Amino acid sequence: AGSKEAVHHVLNALNRSHTLGRDVPLLDAALASLIRLSDANLLRMILDFVVNDESKLYQRGFVVKVFHLLIACANSQDLHPIIRDKCATLVLTTVGLLRDEGASPSDVLLFSKTVITLISKKELFLLSGRDIAMICCEMNRLFSETENADPLVFKSCCGVMSSLIAHYPKQLYGCPSPLFSFMMAIKCHLLLIGTKQGLTQKCLEYTKLCELLIPHKEVFKKYVVGLILKYISFLNSGMSPITKSKLIPSIYALLDMCTEFETRQINSMIDVPSRALFAPVFQSYKKYYQYHGQA
Repeated sequence: AGSKEAVHHVLNALNRSHTLGRDVPLLDAALASLIRLSDANLLRMILDFVVNDESKLYQRGFVVKVFHLLIACANSQDLHPIIRDKCATLVLTTVGLLRDEGASPSDVLLFSKTVITLISKKELFLLSGRDIAMICCEMNRLFSETENADPLVFKSCCGVMSSLIAHYPKQLYGCPSPLFSFMMAIKCHLLLIGTKQGLTQKCLEYTKLCELLIPHKEVFKKYVVGLILKYISFLNSGMSPITKSKLIPSIYALLDMCTEFETRQINSMIDVPSRALFAPVFQSYKKYYQYHGQA
């Protein structure tokens, strides 16, 4: 196993490089190798380095990077209880990356990589409903406060939500509000950004999310009504042909989740001009598309 001196040297070097804003892949690889070779004592030492009173002096991104390497590389089942004891604290630190003023796209990418890895490691740590709600709410802020979200930020957050749908569907069944508040936030973002700022890529990511919901339509069908109504309201107030075209696949996917009851509900909640604008979309879905997404 790696010596304590080697671990301390790599951690201190990684902290210095992060403070200077430098990404040094060789240091990441060195720490990953040391974690893979670690016994229980060395793993505790790494955790103590980033979870102690002095760790408040470190930049949050450094702590999250170490956390990500720990959960990604410590594959021995014997070591999981050691990491599990600190996971709740480190999840809060990870989500805190999004709260930092001026959080950069690289911060969001680090957040998403860490959370997606943790979501896939249910044998290591199970996220609670409160954890999931907190993650969703903090991601919402990235889109509700600005129209200028980087395409990388958009894709990273959609990746987190895709992982939650895949690994934690039952928790989302019990509390769907965080999921659909996020879906609404990014839907509004797409409707507001116009034809620039990565619209095509962002619409593809949004459509993928809508596809993932289709196998769960019996639970979520009533919640998609709001997403469709938001689209119709923007049709009524004016939407560029490009935006309309890029969003059509996601609208078809959402319509595919609706039963006759939801369709009637939508029809009863819009005015005559809105019906006239939405009718061609609905007719083309029924006649040509009848969406079949992948489970």
